Amino acid sequence: MNSIAIYALTPKGAALARTLACEVGGSIFLPERMVDAEAVLEESGFQHLRECVAETFGRFTAHVFITAAGIAVRAIAQHLVSKDVDPAVVVLDQNGEHVISLLSGHLGGANRFAQQIAQIVGGVAVITTATDTEKLPSVDMVAQEAGCVIHNLDAVKYINGALLAGEQVILDDPADVLSLKRGTFEKYFLPAELVPFSEEEAPSIVVSWRSAELLELEEKTLLLHPKVLTVGVGAKRGASKDAILQLIQETFSKHDLALGSVARLVSVDAKKDEQGIIQAANVLGVPFETFSAELLNEIDVPNPSDAPKNAVGTKSVAEAAALHGASSQQNARLVVEKQKGNGVTCAVALEI
Repeated sequence: MNSIAIYALTPKGAALARTLACEVGGSIFLPERMVDAEAVLEESGFQHLRECVAETFGRFTAHVFITAAGIAVRAIAQHLVSKDVDPAVVVLDQNGEHVISLLSGHLGGANRFAQQIAQIVGGVAVITTATDTEKLPSVDMVAQEAGCVIHNLDAVKYINGALLAGEQVILDDPADVLSLKRGTFEKYFLPAELVPFSEEEAPSIVVSWRSAELLELEEKTLLLHPKVLTVGVGAKRGASKDAILQLIQETFSKHDLALGSVARLVSVDAKKDEQGIIQAANVLGVPFETFSAELLNEIDVPNPSDAPKNAVGTKSVAEAAALHGASSQQNARLVVEKQKGNGVTCAVALEI
């Protein structure tokens, strides 16, 4: 299914919708009388725009309205949830003169999409998010671009508020995952190691693969989880998704790790079709990768065993797969050795 929905209400708007769809792809939605049955592009008709949007809003990641802004607002209003899940919404007039980023400008990508559309139609992108108009870094976008998961989205307002007030934000990012310790935006952030202890809560950013419970965050502290943990999984044939997820969740809770920092699940090639592991990876929203038994058998691990050696040809599955999966990205070390439960084993390696 295409991820872009384009709506128009007038003949001129319909023509612009077709031009735009040819450039960016997308499904076109028009009043029934305007649908071209012989059109090469996908066109669908509606009787009422609001009813159409009610059916399409959750199906597409971006919506383009070639209508008045007020019409678009009324069409989407009852479907809005929050900035981290709402799709991008862009509005432009039927002449393509003004292209407005209306909703989800940062995380949804509406700002960039509006700029792309403006280039196509020869119009002007209208961006109203404060950090963009002031040429300041938007931390939610910086986090997204760095591949980090935002733990507490509500804290973004404190960071952006401080930046807009001309204040420096405390940054606890030892590995410089966000690349904010150097370059254009360096002056806006103060490394945490340079900040003396103070009882006064200040807006700050913490980048960590540790759990929020361990870190005990202040209200104005934004926690970002980098994708740096590789989870090695071994399982008996037919092990369920729930059993695998339960062991992973218990392991992460016990060792104060953040599930948001999981980058991938990995195992031995003999498990590449194991549905329980595949489904667990889907639930966590990460890829599942496997490696040959011969390769894993060469990796030094703290807990080798004859059982997996006899079963799949390697002295270790979870630990060896975790180490190799993480080290294929950078260097790696185990932060959690092999854990067992309900016919499942897991181990966790950190990319360093």
